[in-house]
Amino acid sequence: MEVIMNDLLVSKDELISKINELILNNDGPFSLVIADVDDLKGLTKTHGISTGDEVIKKLVSIFNNNLSPTDMFSRSGDEFTLLLVKKGTERSFMELEEIRRYLSDNTFEIGDPISESVYFTMSFGVASYPKDAKNVIELFRVADSALFRAKKSGKNRICLSEIESMVLKSNYFTKTQLDRLSRLSKENDRTEAFLLREALDDLFKKYSE
Repeated sequence: MEVIMNDLLVSKDELISKINELILNNDGPFSLVIADVDDLKGLTKTHGISTGDEVIKKLVSIFNNNLSPTDMFSRSGDEFTLLLVKKGTERSFMELEEIRRYLSDNTFEIGDPISESVYFTMSFGVASYPKDAKNVIELFRVADSALFRAKKSGKNRICLSEIESMVLKSNYFTKTQLDRLSRLSKENDRTEAFLLREALDDLFKKYSE
């Protein structure tokens, strides 16, 4: 089941225009992310060109369902450019890590009708305003350089403009809970962390009444 919560896909010109608007108004922080499907050429060589197209469609759905309504993204071939509004380096890293891990931990049923289970990953390069750069050209340069390091370091990872240590909090659940959460996540193209945050919001509403 493919659920699309938002339609955040825009042209690259629209995305750049939004960045310029944010910079003009000094409306930070925000992050520019360049993301690339790892070895898409090999994937299409193994499974066919149509599978590559379906992978891109799946990623559009995943970004739509996991980014915030104020975020936006554009794509060119197998490369995506994301604008994460009101998100500095740390928050951007954590949200991207949820998506990266979601992709890395799952295979996806691709095809219409569904024909095969496909595994793929992504690499991400992040530049944040105003910490890393203060204009569009420099933001793209820094993000592109970070993506290059992610690819050279083995792919399936996130690289920032500088080496930073990010610590993610761990929680413990029963195996049955985790299995059910994993199924729900895949059925809805939403990361497990997104669903848990949604459940927490409902919990807060319940006990604040």
